[in-house]
Amino acid sequence: MLKVQRQEEIVRLCNSTGLLTVNEAAELLSTSPMTIRRDLEELAREGRIERVRGGAKSVMNVPQMAREYPHDKKRSQHYAEKQHIAKLAAGLLRDGDAVFLGAGTTCELIAHNLGEKAIIIVTNSLSAFEVLKDNPYIELYLLGGLYRRKTSVLYGHLTEEALSSMSIDKVFFGVNGICAPDVMGHNIDISNLQRMALDKGRKRYIVADSSKFFRRDLFTFYSLEQIDAVITDPGITPEQRASCEQYTRVMC
Repeated sequence: MLKVQRQEEIVRLCNSTGLLTVNEAAELLSTSPMTIRRDLEELAREGRIERVRGGAKSVMNVPQMAREYPHDKKRSQHYAEKQHIAKLAAGLLRDGDAVFLGAGTTCELIAHNLGEKAIIIVTNSLSAFEVLKDNPYIELYLLGGLYRRKTSVLYGHLTEEALSSMSIDKVFFGVNGICAPDVMGHNIDISNLQRMALDKGRKRYIVADSSKFFRRDLFTFYSLEQIDAVITDPGITPEQRASCEQYTRVMC
């Protein structure tokens, strides 16, 4: 590993956990504690970390555990930012595309912004289905399965079985948190479905407003390295953007 790569990884580990010891970094990066100490001193001089006894801590806020809110409550949170993201996402679609729209209020807003695009939509989101069910331009597939009222989604074995036979051009998913390169969710069964849908997509997009960056959740279900782009809003900070752009494109 090159020095610059090693130091970037040290900063990422600090930002992900809040605190990193010399011994932890040496083990994770397969190098000597002496090398790590030199890296930490250099990064501290640059202001990218704060040096503490035995290691380093992040100069940013420690990533907060994301809280899962009901779908109706999430709909009103960061609405302007989500609307901006939804318009960018809808602009990526072309007539004839087969598109998977995942759960979440941002994906619901993408459904609102499709206009007269003649596309195929596959979704496990009941709220997105309700938006699109009367749109004459959309060929619409709602995947069956177990209904989760809190987030208005269908999931589970039946959902995965229905999706398994489909071919998808573009996949859009909301997330609960991003700690680069980790893409994180709250429910393991829904996270498994998200992973499956993303794996099937020829193009893969994460839609996440800037409040989702440097936030943790219970399950990591994907890596930014496997994503074509993160679509977000102009409120993203330079640090948030830089952390993602090590792994994928950022659109805002």
